[in-house]
This record gives sequence, C-alpha cells and structure tokens, in this order.
Amino acid sequence: MAKSLRREFAQLADTYNPAKHKIAGWYISAKLDGCKAIWDGGITRGMPTRSVPWASVTDPKTGLAKAKVKPLATGLWSRYANPIVAPDWFLNSLPACPLDGELWAGVGNFQLCRSICGGDEPDDRFDQISFAVYSSPALTSLFATGEIKNANHVCTIDEGQIEEFVKGRLQDFEGDYKFVMPAGTFDDELAFLQGAIETQSDNCFLHQQMKLPNDEDGAKAAAEAFLSKVLDGGGEGCVIRDPNAVWTPRRHKGLLKWKPYTDGDGRLVGFTSGRKTDKGSKLLGKIGALILDYEGKRLELAGLTDAEREFSTGLESEYAADNPGKDMPAQFQGKHFKVGDTISFLYRELSDIGIPKEARYFRQRGDT
Repeated sequence: MAKSLRREFAQLADTYNPAKHKIAGWYISAKLDGCKAIWDGGITRGMPTRSVPWASVTDPKTGLAKAKVKPLATGLWSRYANPIVAPDWFLNSLPACPLDGELWAGVGNFQLCRSICGGDEPDDRFDQISFAVYSSPALTSLFATGEIKNANHVCTIDEGQIEEFVKGRLQDFEGDYKFVMPAGTFDDELAFLQGAIETQSDNCFLHQQMKLPNDEDGAKAAAEAFLSKVLDGGGEGCVIRDPNAVWTPRRHKGLLKWKPYTDGDGRLVGFTSGRKTDKGSKLLGKIGALILDYEGKRLELAGLTDAEREFSTGLESEYAADNPGKDMPAQFQGKHFKVGDTISFLYRELSDIGIPKEARYFRQRGDT
C-alpha cells in the first residue's frame, strides 16, 4: 500500500531569508497577530462535529475518540480543525465560499482574540473580532488526500470521500455557493475574492496586499520599507506571497513570514523555581523559568511578567521558596500555565546543537 502523503489542515508559511529568496513581483502584507481560521463557506454549519470528516475528533496521544469535542460545527474552523464558536450574526456576515484568514482583534491583542474565539459558547465580545481574509482555497486543495498527523490533530483526508460529502451538503445549501476553479493561483484567488467579499465590513474584509516591484533590488528595498512601517505601528512582521503559488495544505515556499526574530513553539513540561538575584529576592517562591520540550531538547524560557510567575497554590509557592533554582515536582502548575500547554517563544538563532539562543517567552498558544 502506498504511503499516505503528509499534509496539514491549513496552509503554513515558511521563513523568509533575504539572502536566499527572490521576491520580485510578489505580494507583501502585514502579519496579523490573531487566530488562524478556515471558513468552509458554511456547509457544515449546525452539523454534529463528530460527523464532519476533517474535524479533530481523535486524541493524537491515544488514537481514541476525544472525550470532549465542541458538539456542533459552525463552518468556522481553527488551524487544527476544531469548531470556532461564533455568534450567528457573525457567521451570517461571511460569504458562501471557502476562506482562509485570521480572526483578529487589532494590533497587540492576541490574548484577547484567543479568549474570545476559544470558548465553548458564543462570546458577547465577538463584535471586537474581524475576519481578515487573505485566501480562498480551491476545494480540491483544501481537501486534498493526505494524512494529518501532529500533536493537536490526527486525521486521514480522502478527497473522494469528501467530494461526496460536500456534494451532499450542497444539495440542501441555502444560497449561491462559490469557489475558485481547481489549481487557482494566488492571483486567481485575489480576483475571485474581490467579487466574493462584496463589502469590506468590520466583520469580514480582504486583507490588503501590496505588489512589490518586478526588479529584485527594488522589491527588497520596498519590502524593507514596508516591514519598518509595520513594526513602527506595533506589528510583528510581514507575510510575502508568490502570485503564482497554489494554495497548499502544508508548509511551503510560496508563502513566507518575515519577522525581526524567529519564533518557535514547544510543549510545557515543567517549571524551575526562582532564586534570589543581585536585584533582590522577588523571584523567591515564583516560577523562575518555563521548561519546554523543543524538538526533543530541553529549553528553559525566561521573559515572564510578575503575574505570569505565580504558582497555582500557596503550598507550591512555599516549596519553591525553600528550593530556589530547582526543577519543581511534576505535579506543579502555574496560575497561567499548565503542563502540556503549547508555548510560543522568540529567539535570535539556533546554536550548533539546535538550541534557540536568547529565547524569551512570547505567548501561550492554544488551538485557536
């Protein structure tokens, strides 16, 4: 039997290297600090989540059915194919076509966005969320045959099975469902979206793309200027896109992220306790560092605020104060962090043995 092709649920960006990549004639846009989202056009809205063939309903660790799944699909999916529970008025404002984009609450508001979009019930604060759209994947790309296998989502996608599923759903679909032709380029998607998103609203808008010059020196200079403007406005970086690239459900070089620092993710496996420093003893009884498993290597992560350094109980804090600078027992938890959480961090570069240098805590990353 042929080995199944590995894929992801969403399209993922590679990292831009100015010395390596040629970007003349590409598009550049601000990288948004929000929650990745796929809108299937509403074809699964109201369905039991467990009956949707791409939904994340299997525990990646055990291979068994998840004990807890959001019961109803909304048509709006996280990057790991869990339903994003949005109010009806928000879902009603989205067009009847596949969308790839970012749920966004404004510059610097990632944690707020995550809080609003990650709930089990529609959040009253959803009026602070916008769907910034930057792609409309063809159904043949979105549901291309392959195996999804990562720490948050395991699923086998069968294009033929899903084609029949989609046909069945569209028979009862109310409205004019639209989608780009198979193998459309990013240029094709932009042209399609200009008509599909008929009004630019606070709820849903086509994310602005700037076309770079057709000569390489001019393109790189324009990209540098664009990045500086984004950073001056409090943004975190840029995304650069090949106009001829086809939406692909994996990490690929037609979609590049560009930030002053590199980011990475690791799984939280424990905590160290703080110790007295030359600045005093304010870290005694607090979390000194997060201990991450980063690609099988131990990484101690600093850069926490005072509030983020709190252990979950007073007894844990007392133990930490009596054992400064030590690894805490496995059962210890933080008020803001739990063992098993996915933690994002920023770093300058990798050491010769693959350890991130100058790594500092960036944010806690949930499924949304």
